[in-house]
Amino acid sequence: MTDHISRSHRRPLTLTPSHSAGARQHHPADHRYESPRPDLIRPDLPNAVRLERARTRHYSALRKPTLAVAATLAVLLPLAGLAAPAQAVTGGMVRTATASAGTTGVPTGTTLKVHNGDLNITKAGTVISGLDIRGLVKINAINVTIKNSIIRGRSVSAPAALVNNLGGRSGLKIIDSELYPSKPSPDINGIYGYNFTLTRVDIHGVIDGVHVTGSNVTIANSWLHGNLHYTSDPNQGGKPSHDDSIQIQKGSNIKVYGSTLSGSHNAGVQITQDTGDVSSFSFTGNFADGGACTINVAQKSYGPIYGAVVTDNKFGRNTKVANCAIISPSTTKISTARNYYTPDSKTVTVHAG
Repeated sequence: MTDHISRSHRRPLTLTPSHSAGARQHHPADHRYESPRPDLIRPDLPNAVRLERARTRHYSALRKPTLAVAATLAVLLPLAGLAAPAQAVTGGMVRTATASAGTTGVPTGTTLKVHNGDLNITKAGTVISGLDIRGLVKINAINVTIKNSIIRGRSVSAPAALVNNLGGRSGLKIIDSELYPSKPSPDINGIYGYNFTLTRVDIHGVIDGVHVTGSNVTIANSWLHGNLHYTSDPNQGGKPSHDDSIQIQKGSNIKVYGSTLSGSHNAGVQITQDTGDVSSFSFTGNFADGGACTINVAQKSYGPIYGAVVTDNKFGRNTKVANCAIISPSTTKISTARNYYTPDSKTVTVHAG
């Protein structure tokens, strides 16, 4: 499956070295980084990608008026006998999944300072802003904020994440940032852990974008796309990669809203219950596509998942299993409403799995 607006190929950066004052970036592509993409099956369209990013950045300035127009259309379209399936009404305001190149990642004009090496954050309340991090980030303190930054990682020889919060340090927030590895590898993932919130984050070029190992995770208005995929992955015994936009091993109070998920080969959301119960999972107001089935629920030995809500979403049809937006065992009862396929607006039903 092709992710037509992936930013996986970029021209070299214009960056502030760690020893100098630096200059402003004058184009949203300036903070991107070209790196090799081994064994990938997706085409390289850098010129089209850059043009798309410039276009979406330009129109992103109109986001607030767009909400007002969407609210008006939500009223007028039904009167005309038409449907507006992508819209979720929350608190009187229409929310749509608009996460893309123009609304996620480092804001245009941000000056980035290079940080070479890993970051081990041990001070509570630390705020990281405006960094281009050429290493891995490990969270060992509460209430850490990372914003307006890129995390690129480094070469790894074992499974690792660009951001590691496996210790579940509470209050972690990543805002207006990008997670994209400069050294592609079957071992590299986006973020591992729990007790974190992602807001307007762009994650791409990794195996799993978000790997949830516990409770209290929110993914808001973010763009998870262009997964790294190997036809022969050593972590899968030489079989193809099991790349997911989001994988959930266990946890409660997990929310995904206003986000765009595309470009995964295994699943957009894979609930595995590998290590414990999953409950109170909500997926609302998103666009999601890809995978064998886009949302795949596996109970395993932990039994049914309680409190699962999947409502007000658009689903693409680029799945290996035809018409498989959601697959779940019949013993897990998912609250579903106003989920539609695009472009034909047909209602999504749950496949029994």
